[in-house]
Amino acid sequence: MKLSVLSFAITFASFMQASAMPNPQTTTPVYHCGGNANAKCPIGYRCCGPISVELGGTCYLGVRGICPL
Repeated sequence: MKLSVLSFAITFASFMQASAMPNPQTTTPVYHCGGNANAKCPIGYRCCGPISVELGGTCYLGVRGICPL
Protein backbone atom coordinates (compact mmCIF):
# COMPACT_ATOMS: atom_id res chain seq x y z
CA MET A 1 0.00 0.00 0.00
CA LYS A 2 2.73 2.47 0.97
CA LEU A 3 4.73 1.59 -2.13
CA SER A 4 1.82 2.33 -4.46
CA VAL A 5 1.08 5.66 -2.72
CA LEU A 6 4.76 6.62 -2.91
CA SER A 7 4.94 5.54 -6.54
CA PHE A 8 1.84 7.57 -7.37
CA ALA A 9 3.20 10.63 -5.54
CA ILE A 10 6.54 10.48 -7.37
CA THR A 11 4.84 10.00 -10.74
CA PHE A 12 2.42 12.85 -10.06
CA ALA A 13 5.20 15.18 -8.90
CA SER A 14 7.38 14.47 -11.92
CA PHE A 15 4.42 14.98 -14.27
CA MET A 16 3.57 18.30 -12.66
CA GLN A 17 7.19 19.42 -12.89
CA ALA A 18 7.49 18.39 -16.54
CA SER A 19 4.21 20.00 -17.54
CA ALA A 20 4.85 23.30 -15.77
CA MET A 21 4.93 26.20 -18.20
CA PRO A 22 7.36 29.00 -17.40
CA ASN A 23 6.08 32.54 -17.18
CA PRO A 24 6.87 34.58 -20.27
CA GLN A 25 9.94 36.73 -19.72
CA THR A 26 10.02 40.28 -20.95
CA THR A 27 13.14 41.01 -22.91
CA THR A 28 14.97 44.24 -22.41
CA PRO A 29 16.24 45.99 -25.52
CA VAL A 30 19.95 45.77 -26.28
CA TYR A 31 21.58 49.12 -27.00
CA HIS A 32 24.95 49.43 -28.71
CA CYS A 33 27.41 52.27 -28.42
CA GLY A 34 30.41 53.41 -30.43
CA GLY A 35 31.17 51.40 -33.53
CA ASN A 36 31.02 52.74 -37.08
CA ALA A 37 27.88 54.78 -36.33
CA ASN A 38 29.46 56.31 -33.17
CA ALA A 39 26.19 55.63 -31.31
CA LYS A 40 25.62 56.85 -27.75
CA CYS A 41 23.98 55.03 -24.84
CA PRO A 42 20.58 56.25 -23.60
CA ILE A 43 20.48 58.32 -20.41
CA GLY A 44 21.10 56.10 -17.38
CA TYR A 45 23.21 53.55 -19.28
CA ARG A 46 26.98 53.15 -19.60
CA CYS A 47 28.99 51.95 -22.58
CA CYS A 48 31.01 48.75 -22.15
CA GLY A 49 33.11 47.41 -24.93
CA PRO A 50 33.81 47.53 -27.80
CA ILE A 51 32.72 44.01 -28.58
CA SER A 52 33.59 44.49 -32.25
CA VAL A 53 34.84 47.36 -34.36
CA GLU A 54 31.73 47.40 -36.57
CA LEU A 55 29.09 46.88 -33.88
CA GLY A 56 30.75 48.73 -31.02
CA GLY A 57 30.08 48.11 -27.34
CA THR A 58 26.98 47.27 -25.36
CA CYS A 59 25.09 49.66 -23.09
CA TYR A 60 24.40 48.45 -19.55
CA LEU A 61 21.97 49.93 -17.06
CA GLY A 62 23.59 52.24 -14.52
CA VAL A 63 25.83 55.25 -14.91
CA ARG A 64 28.66 53.74 -12.84
CA GLY A 65 29.77 50.20 -12.31
CA ILE A 66 31.92 47.38 -13.57
CA CYS A 67 31.27 46.16 -17.07
CA PRO A 68 30.40 42.45 -17.22
CA LEU A 69 32.76 40.18 -19.12
